[in-house]
Amino acid sequence: MPIAHSLFSLNDVSYIIDGKEILSHISLEIHRGEYIGIIGPNGGGKTTLLRLLLGLASPSHGAISSHLSKKKIGYVPQRSSGGDTTFPASVAEIAASGIFDASSAQDRDRRIHRALKTTGTDHLFSRRIGALSGGERQRVMIARALAGNPDVLFLDEPTAAIDPGSQEEFYAFLRELHIKHHLTIVMVSHDTDAIAHEVQRVICLNRHLVCHGSPKDVQHHIEHYGH
Repeated sequence: MPIAHSLFSLNDVSYIIDGKEILSHISLEIHRGEYIGIIGPNGGGKTTLLRLLLGLASPSHGAISSHLSKKKIGYVPQRSSGGDTTFPASVAEIAASGIFDASSAQDRDRRIHRALKTTGTDHLFSRRIGALSGGERQRVMIARALAGNPDVLFLDEPTAAIDPGSQEEFYAFLRELHIKHHLTIVMVSHDTDAIAHEVQRVICLNRHLVCHGSPKDVQHHIEHYGH
């Protein structure tokens, strides 16, 4: 794929905190239009990699270059949908909180309605966020990210608060976001089976970059060489 389509480039990136190396010498690229799953054991550096890509942390060594402004990046952190069930904000207010560059009140309202419609939560417009199911709350948090008109969406363990019976529907929703709305998606997940069936490319981390490639290639590597 041409370099012009690259959204993020990591060159020999390491991250050390309190003398402990969390990520070691990672080099890879993320391209526009990809649907990527990041897998690996607990403590393997998956969330840290997201934080580095988001600019929430800086590499201890190496460099990350991005061809996007922060305004074009959507992020749904881990457990974001699990929140306080007494939180008084409405679904519309949550979606509105993801907009920082509206040109007018009409533009803001249009983007709220579009994001809620895209995520299938427009019928929940006035509902209190804490009264929703885990799956509904997660969709609203994605709507919040989409209201900012991102080019790439980062998701950290997006199914953690969703009951198993609703996860297949949720993955179908992400698939539609990627295909129909041409959204680049980078998702951290512990659910390796789902990742293998959903994404185009898998990045396997265990402090080092163990391997990356198609789900089939990564599964072959893990079966033959382990983590």
